[in-house]
Amino acid sequence: MPLIELAPLLKELSYSDKLILLQFLVAELLKESGLTPLDLQDRDKVASQGLYDSFEAAAVLAKALTEEKVATHGR
Repeated sequence: MPLIELAPLLKELSYSDKLILLQFLVAELLKESGLTPLDLQDRDKVASQGLYDSFEAAAVLAKALTEEKVATHGR
């Protein structure tokens, strides 16, 4: 079925079904490209990169945003 025929059907999907479709398409693209999603990679390797230290990451981001605001707006 051509995409032009699918578009009206896709517009009728619920919000949650659209998200599920999006997740499906991303998974298909990753599979075709040979890439591995982060949730399937070695958890120890990912954790050692600091990706799961969300409180520290949030603090660093908040500080960077504050510094950017001061630099841009002078406050």
